Amino acid sequence: MGLFAQWRGTVLARGHQLLGALGRADEPDDPSEPAPSLNRLDALVEGFTAGQPVRWTMAGQPRPLPGPVDVVAYRIIEEALTNACRHAPGAPVGVRLRYDAAGITIEVRDEGTGPAPSGGGTHSAGRGLLGVRRRAERLGGTFSAGPRAGGGFTVRAVLPAPEEMIG
Repeated sequence: MGLFAQWRGTVLARGHQLLGALGRADEPDDPSEPAPSLNRLDALVEGFTAGQPVRWTMAGQPRPLPGPVDVVAYRIIEEALTNACRHAPGAPVGVRLRYDAAGITIEVRDEGTGPAPSGGGTHSAGRGLLGVRRRAERLGGTFSAGPRAGGGFTVRAVLPAPEEMIG
């Protein structure tokens, strides 16, 4: 019991440092803001179009997604657009959503003109991309992000949301 009390005291005293080390990508969303949702995709894209041309398209029959899938889909797009503004300012960006019977596929692609980073084809992912990757994988989805030959960058996620889950 003594060790537990000591551990508890350390966590209470230094918990804020622990939360900071975990990073913002896994923090819950701010309850004072509207919940992240693909229903708000127009507003999200509009927020980025002031300095960057962003176009989005949709394929398949859109349908309501389970709450966690909807939030993660929104966060993936938000992070990809943020990175495009940061690393390819002014370059056109395309956001594609494709609904199918198994779920939703998201692809965000910027047309940055810079060459793909050198160094064996690896690209250092930021903490935001790592966070949304974790979120996608927790749902049983897949996630990839990386430079394209000739320049630009693509973020792609496939999130499971079988039609029979929606009721």
